[in-house]
Amino acid sequence: MQRVFVYGTLKKGQPNHHLISGGIESGDCRVEGVGVTEAKYPLIVTTRYNVPFLLDAPNARNAMNVEGEVYSVNDKMMEILDDLEAHPTFYTRSQIPIIFQDKSEKMWCYLMKNFRQDVLQLPMYFKYDFKTNGTYVGRADRPPGKEEAMAYRAEIKENVS
Repeated sequence: MQRVFVYGTLKKGQPNHHLISGGIESGDCRVEGVGVTEAKYPLIVTTRYNVPFLLDAPNARNAMNVEGEVYSVNDKMMEILDDLEAHPTFYTRSQIPIIFQDKSEKMWCYLMKNFRQDVLQLPMYFKYDFKTNGTYVGRADRPPGKEEAMAYRAEIKENVS
């Protein structure tokens, strides 16, 4: 089992938590607790779908230590998470230091690399909640098609192709 730090829609009470809870029921995932990023990261909510993004810009101006949840997951569950996050073509799964149970530990986390620099001007948060950070629109509720997906990705990423 590997530890993963989630900060957005995968947390308990959030729109994609059903993936985590399904993993808990099947034994592919285990709840560990709450953690916080050791470095300050920009957590923003943007695009037409109000998606939370943890930008790969540790200690950027106005960034914060971000609170999230820690889970232990097996390889099967990691594949499910990688699919949701479109790793490695959209988000990138990276190991970052998380303060958990009073010590620092490297854990997997989905970061946005190669992001548009103008998004650093958006409001930043220390924790995400879809009820207060804008109505999240899940994949099932988005218009289909590659063109739509590319347009959405271009709202956050540099050089979308």
